[in-house]
Amino acid sequence: MAKWLQNVKIETDYIKEGSFISGTNTQVVDLFIENDEVSKTRPHQKRQDGYEKVDGQGYLILPGIQEKHCHFDKSKLGASWRPITPAASIVERFTKEIEELNELDVAFSTRMKKLIEKERRHGVSFFRSHIDVHPKVGQKFLQQTIETLQDYKGMFASQLVAFPQHGMLLSNAYEDVKTALTNGADLIGGVDPTVLDGNTEKSLYQTFDLATQFNAPVDIHVHERGEEGKKTFYELLKLTKESHWQNKVTISHAFGLNDFIGNERKEFFQQLVDQQISVISSVPLNGVIPPLEELRQFGVDVSLGCDNVYDSWSPFGNGNVLEKLNRYAEIFNITTQDGLTDCLELVTGKKIVGDNLWLQEGDEATFTLVDSSCSAEFVARQSKVCSSYYKGKLVFSS
Repeated sequence: MAKWLQNVKIETDYIKEGSFISGTNTQVVDLFIENDEVSKTRPHQKRQDGYEKVDGQGYLILPGIQEKHCHFDKSKLGASWRPITPAASIVERFTKEIEELNELDVAFSTRMKKLIEKERRHGVSFFRSHIDVHPKVGQKFLQQTIETLQDYKGMFASQLVAFPQHGMLLSNAYEDVKTALTNGADLIGGVDPTVLDGNTEKSLYQTFDLATQFNAPVDIHVHERGEEGKKTFYELLKLTKESHWQNKVTISHAFGLNDFIGNERKEFFQQLVDQQISVISSVPLNGVIPPLEELRQFGVDVSLGCDNVYDSWSPFGNGNVLEKLNRYAEIFNITTQDGLTDCLELVTGKKIVGDNLWLQEGDEATFTLVDSSCSAEFVARQSKVCSSYYKGKLVFSS
């Protein structure tokens, strides 16, 4: 049903005192929403025209928040507390994980919903989740994820990544991943083809073979460092070029980008830009953080995600991607008005202040209302999310 969302504040441009940017100018507007879109915008007025009117209470309007890296199938939320069991290697960790998840007395859908609800309280209206797909679990987690998502139809957008966590080659997961792409997965994932699979070329060939068969983007976990990491990165670059998969490849974590130095660093980062390869980070606390701000300065598309939220890998995580954004700004010493405003793009995919307003007539009506004077304050002070709209529908209110 068509309606007006009235009395919301949108940032228009920066306030400058000489060369110092001291704030942002804002305008109070009304948005006319119909057919899932913002069909009209106007300066705020109290004109009566017969349509439903919703008072935005002067809150700041921002793009919908995106969770670009999570794992619906791994969270133990709702289960009794248990510390992380020791594991000597990644293989031992993911082997134990299956047993631990099977032993939980809380249903898959309950745990998944608890994670979703935690994130939605922080304004999330888009999820990209990796879902384990390999011979030891088959399609079980994927099917349970798809079934649970039916309960949220029309409340947020989502993408599912078929994730052969136990190694594409090591676990012989090719057929399972292929089936997953047939059964509803949107992207193809992977993990450490050099270290885990032991054959970089074959592992990534199988990944891109499936990607091109199903026209599926790639989002691959790469934790590898040093020469092993470089081998993976260069092979990803090569296959992206050969497959014409520009703007369809994402490297998650990408720790080894720290290990490029000098001219090789500049040349490789530029090639990431040229091939439109993006990077997603969870901004971990363990010190292995890629040079994310340097990548952004080159022009690489960088996004953030929560990753672990109380699972077999970490006892931490609160499902707040905005906290990750705040951590990002602090780590990279982003303290200026324009810097803080600009880095909101990491969790929205949109530039907030620029040549044109981020919200235009004809755009999808997916946005968040926050109790903040400006987006810079929102990032720095982690201001309250008051409500979220998805395609014009109110889907969360505090």
